[in-house]
Amino acid sequence: MTPRIVGVAGTIGSGKDAILMYLKSRYGVPFIAMGDFARTIAGEKGILPTRDNLETISKQCFIGLGDGCFARMAAEEIKKHGWQVAGISGVRTTADVHALKKIFGCDFILLRVVVKDTELRFRRIRQRHEARDSEKFEDFQLQDRSEEEIFQISETASMADLSVSNDGTLEDLHRQIDKLVAEKKLPGKTPNYNI
Repeated sequence: MTPRIVGVAGTIGSGKDAILMYLKSRYGVPFIAMGDFARTIAGEKGILPTRDNLETISKQCFIGLGDGCFARMAAEEIKKHGWQVAGISGVRTTADVHALKKIFGCDFILLRVVVKDTELRFRRIRQRHEARDSEKFEDFQLQDRSEEEIFQISETASMADLSVSNDGTLEDLHRQIDKLVAEKKLPGKTPNYNI
């Protein structure tokens, strides 16, 4: 049975959103970026959405709302929109995974995106020109370590049901996604897809 909800986990600049943007454009699968919740809070409070500020907001939310709070918010958004299939970008903590599995059961699958080349990830984030991203490679490495300390992303990624490599071109990544959709391991609105 094809899962209906795919969560994507990975390090900074690994291509989490790239995967879900492709699923959306090619297969019509809508998605939510969990980082948008912290960015929205930053905007409401007039706080610059730097990575440090977003990490601080995340910590405050974990304390006030409990671990896995952003995952629960994402699930609520999916239900509110009435989406039968959906993607969730930025699954960071093991609590996120547990919350999503509790809510969606066997309809949820976790996909890990791996990039072995740290400098490649840095070059990719430099191309998106966002306030949260570092301008210097050394700062990027510090942010990488900080995210690992706060979220334990490597532990979360180890819970993945599937894994894709994003060390190649965007076309290489798309081919891997197409293969997983064709094998019914990822949700896609294909002619034979049963919801």
